[in-house]
Amino acid sequence: MAFDYLRQTLFFFRQHLLALAAIQLPFLILLAFANYLLLGDLSDTSDPDLQINTGLASLIRLLLLPLYLGGTIIYLQSVVDDRTVHPLTAVLSSFGCWGRLLLTYVLNALAVSLGLMLLIIPGVYFGVRFAVADYACVLERRSPIDAMRNSWEITPEYFWVLFQGLALLMGGLFLANISLTRALGDQTFLVALSSVLFDFLSVLVTIYGFRIYCVIREEQRT
Repeated sequence: MAFDYLRQTLFFFRQHLLALAAIQLPFLILLAFANYLLLGDLSDTSDPDLQINTGLASLIRLLLLPLYLGGTIIYLQSVVDDRTVHPLTAVLSSFGCWGRLLLTYVLNALAVSLGLMLLIIPGVYFGVRFAVADYACVLERRSPIDAMRNSWEITPEYFWVLFQGLALLMGGLFLANISLTRALGDQTFLVALSSVLFDFLSVLVTIYGFRIYCVIREEQRT
């Protein structure tokens, strides 16, 4: 079943590639540029400001993420509703859920990180069980705690479908990213471009999770 949803995910990605790129790439390019300005040559560990700049770069990414992630989710739902919105409209609409989505993302990351410290497997389990919290937060306007509670309650029957699809997508992207980065070596500009590319390809994970969220939601209605 997971492979059917993966095929649907890839089909949706191809059909809406330009719109998804318009939503995400401006932010991802901005983040890559900010990383370059703040971090420069990461091999220079003697830089006393490296730790501060690394934290600042991470903060900028965290603050911008709800905009392009929320915009992507809003766009996905508009396609399902057969009322496709313009990418700019989707991004602007994401401002309304910025705070909720930010806190949901942070709480989710903390839960997964805590689980990973407990011999990894609990972290993977938490990540799958909370995988649809972002969609509930944005589309159902749930509070962060309520969104995570809802995700925990509705995902048991779809645990393996979520796990298989997310593992294949995230694992495949990770391995491809590592391989390409090693092949590029010290070519900083090309490495930065590849980073933007793989950050964008991570939208496949968002699409897959949304597909399962829609299946669960439709099942609840019947």
